[in-house]
Amino acid sequence: MLENNALIESALNVGGEMPSSAKRFMQSLLCLLLGALPVGAHAAPAPDAAGLLQRAERALDLKEIERLQRSYGYYIDRSDWDNVVDLLTDDATAEYGQSGVYVGKSSIRGLLYGIGYGKRGLMPQQLREHTQLQPVITLAADGNSARGRWRAVVLLGQFEQYARWQIGPYENDYRKENGKWKISRLHWYETFTVPYAGGWKTKMEATNVADRKLPPPDRPVTFKYEPWPSVYLPPYGFSHPVREAANSASAVPATATSNIKATPQQLARLQQAVTHLEDEHEIEILQRTYGYYVDKNLWSEIAQLFPEDGTLEIGGRGVFVGRKRVQQYLEWLGFPVHGRLYDHTQMQPVIHVSPDGMTAKGRWRALVFGGDYGAVSVFGDCIYENEYRKVNGKWMIQKLHAYFEMYTDLDKGWGVRAWPNTRPEKDLPPDLPPTTVYDMYPGVITSPLHYENPVTGKPVFAAVKASLPPATATLDELATRLSRLEDARAIEYLHNAYSYYLDRWQWDDAADLFASDGSIELAQRGVYAGKARVRRFLELFGTQGVHQGELFDHVQYQPVVHVAPDGLTAKARVREFSMEGKYGVDASIGGGIFENEYVKENGVWKIKTLHQYTTFVADLERGWAGGPRPAPGASTVLPPDKPPTLKYQSYPIYYLQPFHYPNPVTGLMPKMVDVQSGRPREITFDAKK
Repeated sequence: MLENNALIESALNVGGEMPSSAKRFMQSLLCLLLGALPVGAHAAPAPDAAGLLQRAERALDLKEIERLQRSYGYYIDRSDWDNVVDLLTDDATAEYGQSGVYVGKSSIRGLLYGIGYGKRGLMPQQLREHTQLQPVITLAADGNSARGRWRAVVLLGQFEQYARWQIGPYENDYRKENGKWKISRLHWYETFTVPYAGGWKTKMEATNVADRKLPPPDRPVTFKYEPWPSVYLPPYGFSHPVREAANSASAVPATATSNIKATPQQLARLQQAVTHLEDEHEIEILQRTYGYYVDKNLWSEIAQLFPEDGTLEIGGRGVFVGRKRVQQYLEWLGFPVHGRLYDHTQMQPVIHVSPDGMTAKGRWRALVFGGDYGAVSVFGDCIYENEYRKVNGKWMIQKLHAYFEMYTDLDKGWGVRAWPNTRPEKDLPPDLPPTTVYDMYPGVITSPLHYENPVTGKPVFAAVKASLPPATATLDELATRLSRLEDARAIEYLHNAYSYYLDRWQWDDAADLFASDGSIELAQRGVYAGKARVRRFLELFGTQGVHQGELFDHVQYQPVVHVAPDGLTAKARVREFSMEGKYGVDASIGGGIFENEYVKENGVWKIKTLHQYTTFVADLERGWAGGPRPAPGASTVLPPDKPPTLKYQSYPIYYLQPFHYPNPVTGLMPKMVDVQSGRPREITFDAKK
């Protein structure tokens, strides 16, 4: 199937670029002629218990693929090339930028070792953070292969030598072999690699690997393009979530269980699978909510996410034991004040739940955007290795352990300035000393992995050989619960697709994701109501099609999705990290929160209300401490249909974006925290470092 699709793509590219509408028509025609289904075309499972089990298995497959790709990113962080290669099929291919194609494990291993200066592991004082975000994964009809798009946000550096930003999407293929998902094709498309100083306002004078000797590729490049500031449109490996809904990653099968019979064994297996999926989903919501609460210093809300005997260890300050001590530590960090940014993003989860569904472990990455107006813009990278426990049916954070990887001043960058790790504080001594005493970048980065290689390693939790307990839920109940999980996944992929279209000014594709009565509201621009008005609004950012020398990337992550019980509407909170600018003119960085609503029409999920609240926008070189910009207001060229639904000012003003959902442990809406007067706690660093 994947081979047929490659043939289709090749046929469509003959003779140059064709209009998107004509390309979609030709793709459908060629699919019919070749007898192929688009990647991800869903052969509807039989409407019986076996069909529900198949759907649950495929939902678990998607989670396995996500863990696989995120693990790939964590291994790249450490230049752990052997573990990367172990994630691949024997006949895998790899293509990075304009490197050409490397075929097979041996060839790919040679490429990776070449990138790593001939060695496994980081060089002394080297930084290589390879974040994997924003998945859109489509399973093939047979469930044995898949295609996935990811976004990589990469931080590269060698202390006191260089620092670089790097970003671009992956378009990968996956294959299931002997029950294990592996990567069969790696293809990373470079949006840019640029020097830290000036960022995307500048360009590289040589490639990122010009100082390394790489082996020759086995095949030429499959997609030619020029480096930044040239801008191009990488192929989308996914079908449009609305126009081609049945074949897309956001497809959701209809559920009808009337008169369906199931054996006790089938019911037990289905309940186990559905419960496992729910456990992962709830842990993701729990940890992502922790990040959203940290943003706004909602310390009492965070404390409620821990059980009475929970522990917290952040950086090198030691271990705080018990919910009261956790809250005491958090309150010691400070309180909401105007002029302070405190965004603690949560991304790249690798979660493993125990067979009994009572405990779990999770690895997360946090990019930190902090600091004080007029003082310092703090940019940091942390790794969480956490443990979770289910208490009275609610998942809670049993152990939160944040390992600091790198902290710097945004205006200086990690090539010039690196902060030392924290140590126990005299005015707030911990209950236990630090689990590990370590130095972060430019020292040796030490955060351990709680799991072994997903392909070659042992499972995190030993398998339980005992027979499954009898199901306590009916087939109808399990079918409904599975459908809501499928809906949440479909909505996450729908929103991610919206951002990919936005990045390259593909306004028709983006607007077609909206319901006919949908609306869009970004920052303080006001509300544009109706799909036609959404389409016109997008033109405010330029004409449709790629813009040479311009950057318009909007990274999406940290989704918290809640689907209504009837499966017809939903709400989601999503975080955005934006990078915009024009070569030689401007480079800006920003963050925001979406609080969106979605509607299912004729079985297809669409955007009902897209509402982005701007947290901060700043000049890249001056940072948010020296160059914050106000949230954009209403256009005079195309006035909105309605004024902003909520008037606010972005950073340096503190404000709390509304939450659509309650605290996942207490079930109560979070208490709003008023801004307090006074100066925030001073941020200091060792000038010698």
